[in-house]
Amino acid sequence: MTQKHFYCNPDPEGEGANDLYITHWGKEDCAPLHSFGPGIRDVYKFHFVHTGRGIVRVEGKTYTLTAGQAFLIHPNVVIFYQADEHDPWTYSYCGFRGNLSEKWVSRTSLTPEQPVFSMDLQVMPYLYDLLTETLAHESSRDLRLNAVMYRFLTALIELLPAAKTAEGEARSQHVYVHRAMEYIHAHYGEALSVTQLAADLGLDRKYLSAIFKGAKGLPPQQYLLRYRMRKACRFLRDSTLSVGEIARSVGYADALLFSKMFKRTLGVSPSEFRAGAGEAMLEADIVP
Repeated sequence: MTQKHFYCNPDPEGEGANDLYITHWGKEDCAPLHSFGPGIRDVYKFHFVHTGRGIVRVEGKTYTLTAGQAFLIHPNVVIFYQADEHDPWTYSYCGFRGNLSEKWVSRTSLTPEQPVFSMDLQVMPYLYDLLTETLAHESSRDLRLNAVMYRFLTALIELLPAAKTAEGEARSQHVYVHRAMEYIHAHYGEALSVTQLAADLGLDRKYLSAIFKGAKGLPPQQYLLRYRMRKACRFLRDSTLSVGEIARSVGYADALLFSKMFKRTLGVSPSEFRAGAGEAMLEADIVP
């Protein structure tokens, strides 16, 4: 049986004058084969899949969606969507219209023919909760609703910008790689993983790894390792810290694991490096 949570905007009087008006939002745990259409909506409507599977059929194409994906229904475009028979989806959704809605959607790469995309990790999975929380603030509810929706649209346009030139795409990738490097430089002393790095940057892990390797010649995990070893070299050379203290300072709780990775990277142990065996090495070459 389908379980549904549904909210309408409690302030309909502003609808005619708004550049952005949220008509409704909700969340459903769909029953097997629960469906809509073929039919149309008269607003822009996003669906965000949290668990399970389903299909979307629009403009002669059929898409299979799983958790972490989303789709946009354009106004007055015939669409059909249906929950999977064996693993029906749970999705949240929101509908909106307004004087500038079409213009904002056109700033993304989403079209009636290509309505499916992967969610970001910072806004979209929580949009239903963020919208629902505004209901507790009657005096500022309209402003809070719009603030949440503008935050979502900003994330959407940045995640899925309209078609770029090759130069523009390369520039965006350069920015992501630079942010990843800055993050590593700031957090190398913590228990950092590529999954956490990608999540904090709001990027897909595989995408981040691919563009990082393309720019730096090695994946982010290897870059992190080499950056840690470079920092360790400096501690060994310039301080009296013990090997265990240095290990913890560069993100290793286990000093033995640190020593193993150090020797694998530089060819000598930390103690041997400190004794001068590493003087001939160009420490700066550890990190490209």
